[in-house]
This record gives sequence, C-alpha cells and structure tokens, in this order.
Amino acid sequence: MSVPAYVLGQAQESYHNVDAADHPLALMKHIARNALEDAGVSVDQVDAVACIDPFSWTYADLGKTVAAEIGCGDDVRELWLPAGGTTPQDLIHEIASAMDQGDVDVALLFGAEAMRTRRKANRAGRELPWPARDKSIKPMRGQKPMTSAWESRHGLRLPIQAYPLMENALRHSHGRSAQEQIDTAAAILHKNALVAAENPNAWFRDAPSAALISTVTPDNRMICYPYTKRMNAIMDVDQAAALVVVSNRFIEQSGGVERAAAVLGGAGSEDVWNLMQRPSLSRSPGMETAFAAALQYAATEVADIAAFDFYSCFPSPVQMALSALGLNVDDNRQFSITGGLGYAGGPGNNYVMHSLATAVQRLRENPAEILMITGVGMANTKHAATILSRGDRIPPAATGTTVFREDSGETALTVAEQASGPCTIVTYTIEYDRERQPFNVIYILDTEDGRRAVANARDPAGADQQLLREDPIGKTGMLEWDADADRQFFSIR
Repeated sequence: MSVPAYVLGQAQESYHNVDAADHPLALMKHIARNALEDAGVSVDQVDAVACIDPFSWTYADLGKTVAAEIGCGDDVRELWLPAGGTTPQDLIHEIASAMDQGDVDVALLFGAEAMRTRRKANRAGRELPWPARDKSIKPMRGQKPMTSAWESRHGLRLPIQAYPLMENALRHSHGRSAQEQIDTAAAILHKNALVAAENPNAWFRDAPSAALISTVTPDNRMICYPYTKRMNAIMDVDQAAALVVVSNRFIEQSGGVERAAAVLGGAGSEDVWNLMQRPSLSRSPGMETAFAAALQYAATEVADIAAFDFYSCFPSPVQMALSALGLNVDDNRQFSITGGLGYAGGPGNNYVMHSLATAVQRLRENPAEILMITGVGMANTKHAATILSRGDRIPPAATGTTVFREDSGETALTVAEQASGPCTIVTYTIEYDRERQPFNVIYILDTEDGRRAVANARDPAGADQQLLREDPIGKTGMLEWDADADRQFFSIR
C-alpha cells in the first residue's frame, strides 16, 4: 500500500542551555539542515520550501532566504500560508495534494521562535546582536483579525480572553460545579505535563500536579477566570523544528519507507470566525468536520488511534476535541505526545511542527501505532487533523487524501450592536490584573429576539463576587447601550 506523501525527515530543538538563542532565521537554517540529514536527502533534491512566519522577529522573503542560504536551487518553489496554529498541517495537506498531482517530490518545512531571548533582552534593556528587523512585515500578515472590532471594543481581543469563555460554557453544558470544571481542566494539563517530563525537547519538565496547576498563588496568578497562568500556553520559549515531506515516487526510488510517517489522511475546517456569533460555545462543528474527514480519508476508526496530540493552547479545545470524537476526559490514551503548548512549549504558530516531528520519531520506535495530530488557530476558529502511520504499516483502505478546508455548515448568528433590553447569559469571563484585582468582565449574551450580544460589567469587582457565587449561565438581566462609553453593559437581575 502507498499514499501520496510521507514525512521522511524531522528535527527539533529547544535551546534551554544557552543564555541567548540566535535569531529565528539562523535557527531555521540550522534545524532545516538537521531535518535533511535525518531524511538522508540532499539540499539539491528539495523542490519546495515552506516557512512558518515567526512572532519573535520579522524578515523580508524569509522562506526564500533560508532556502538560498542552505543551498537550495534558485528554482525552488515557495509555499506560504498565513500564520496560525494549523499552518504547519495546512501546508502539509497542501503539499500532499501537490504530490498527488505530481507537482512536488521533496518539500522542506521549517519554523523557529526565540521569544524567550527577545523578551529577556527587552526586560534587561539590552539590544540583541540580530539583523535589522523588517518592520513592514507583520507576523500575522494575510490573516483576518482574531476577533471583530465590536468584540475587541469590549476587551475580547486575545486568546487569553477567548478560551476561558469556552471553558465556562463547557462547565455549564456538562452540569459541573466551578471546582469540578477547574479540576477537569487541570487534570488534562497534568496528564500532558507528565508526558513533557519524559520529552527531552519539552520546555518545562517539572510535571506539576493538578492542584499546583489550578491553585492561585503569587507565581500562578489568575489570568482570565477560570484559567491560572499554568493553564495558558507559554510562548516565551526558544525552539525550532523542521520536516522533510517526500512523495511516493521519491520514496519508492530512494527507500526509507520504514523510517517515514505516512500521511494517511488529513483535513481542515473552520468554525464561525467571530466567537460571539457561534451558536454554541461548548462544541466545535469545525473540529467535528475536520476530524471526521481525516479519519475517513485514512480509513481509520477512533479506536485505532494509539495516541493523540490535541492542540492544547488551553484546556477547552482539548475537551471539545474529545467531544468531537465521542471520547471522555478519562480516556486512557495520551492527549499529547509532546506535553502540549503549556509544558512542551508554545513556539508561536510552529507548535504543530514539533508535534509532527515527535510523531515521526515515535512511529519509528512503535511501528504498529497510528497517531492523530490536531491543530487549532485563532479563537478556536481554524481546525486541522492529520492521521499518520509508519510508512510500511499503511492500512489497506487508506487514501492519503488531504483537504485544506471542509465546510462545517455552521451559520453565524446576527450581532446586536448598540442594543438595550433583556438578555440571557451564554458565557462569561473575568479578567484580572497582576495585583489579582478584576478589571474587566466579558459577557456573551442572547437577546430576546435571537441575536447575540457582547457586554461588560460597570463594576467588575462587584460582578466578580456575583459571578463566582454560583453558575450565572442561563440567568437573565438587562443589557444597556452606553453611547458615551461606546460599549454595552450588562447587569444580572
């Protein structure tokens, strides 16, 4: 049996033992060469390259520059997609399709971040000996904003605010108490942390207990309820990873199938882009669509998967991934093969390059396994899933089909702007400052006429006490448009 694409080479590195890492372009060149060496492929055989844009530094023509400086030919093709948590997988899916069409035979993918080094230098007021940064290049160029201007006006701008909204919605949908939900989230991350403890490439290998993860302390402050700092992905890391993907034609001629990971199938999908407009904030039709398609293309059942790597920037997408597959949080399989973004490390949008590299190495050592790697981008908006087996253990009916985006069929709700009147709470979060004081409350609300609203609390401290007393989701209150503040406010009855 064969499929169109195989991951033949991998390399990854965490720069723990240096005071300062090199800049991302230099890290990419190093890790790309290592991946080629691991694959046994010479640089002149590479006919396509793909780079994940880093957050920690910006460059003009980054992918082409890395390719040229490691010795690729002038005619090497560059593949590029806007950066996001699914981008490494999206690129592999596009490459696999190109290989199926006979357009590409050897593709080199690479990415790196040096955010720890950059922020450490910034705090010390020290200038790094890096090349001049091209400020005309934006790390998220080509990508739609994560949230709408209306959501942003109410403080819903970043992942740290978006994912807690989903966590609280999950709590309500499962009928759990606040502490039960916090314990569930912490247990998932503790399970990942135990994997990180055994991963030499993980950034944090201390394996904190679930209690340490969930307990608020001076070093583990509450960021946005119910997430403490150790429930968030950690981007202050210096890490690099690269992959070599080859076609079936190449591997038949050159060999190495027993060291390669076969791409059995893969797919991407999206939820409604703006978080507040999603009909449900406790499930993901995009995940359900992408996962089902990837499994179908791979001719694989959920029960066949030996281990997962669910994208774990926060606990809520892991729980939605489990629900999308019909699994419970007590499933005994690994939810991450690296330790996840909170413990293995969250190198910007390049994390999945690391999980895929780990999967290749794992399949070399465990030839009978089938693995499922997932990615999440933006506010749990973009989703991807890739199913892998060892190259010489492909299931007979696997097609190797990969699709960039499948339609989830979800329809966006209408937004109520500058509105007033009775509403029902769909979900909420409370944001805290470094002194542990609440400074903003974000509500997502349903209006009586079926529209969706976002609002704040006029008195965050008072709302904090009220919201933490009992589950407020499903309770009613009054929405008020304040023209002077240019925002909507909500108060529970």
